[in-house]
Amino acid sequence: MTELLLIRHGLPLAGVFDPRLSPEGTAQAERLAAWLVHEDVDALYSSPYRRARETVAPLERLTGMTATVLDDLREWDTDVSQPYMPPEQIGADDPRAAALAEGRYEDFVPELDWDAFRARAGRAMDTILDAHPGGRVAVVCHGGITNTYLATVLGLPTMFWFHPDYTSVSRVRRMPGGRIVLHSVNETAHMVAERAVDAVA
Repeated sequence: MTELLLIRHGLPLAGVFDPRLSPEGTAQAERLAAWLVHEDVDALYSSPYRRARETVAPLERLTGMTATVLDDLREWDTDVSQPYMPPEQIGADDPRAAALAEGRYEDFVPELDWDAFRARAGRAMDTILDAHPGGRVAVVCHGGITNTYLATVLGLPTMFWFHPDYTSVSRVRRMPGGRIVLHSVNETAHMVAERAVDAVA
């Protein structure tokens, strides 16, 4: 069995292209790393975007591993030419805010080539799964990529179907027969709890 931990980046700064993490996002990334360092992760991957690279950095530091940057993990930003804006900071008069409030997630980025985006998300995950048979891999990417890939796994007709929290973890597993199964969605325990670690004898 191979397990992928699909991690959304921490909270970034708003209104700029390829933003870095905000102070809150940096704190989220540190909590994530302190939690995941106990999971025997075999490899790290990251989107090329700055917010993803800065999210994986604390985990790189704690594990001594270097994340592989995979271009196919990038979010839709570069495909639609608009600066990043955290959804919760979008003004109420923006049509995108209404789309999110009503669960019309595809209307948040209506100009996106959905078929190409779905194909890219699947290609990214297949690349990682094939490279690490039997391993556990932490993949720091984006809400759109996670949504789209999990929708494909579940056979959902829509590609954006939930709103993942910053640094949330969703898990998929490739079973020995090759089937991909969803194990969990939107884990956020690291944001509110400390992990109990067995004492070393």
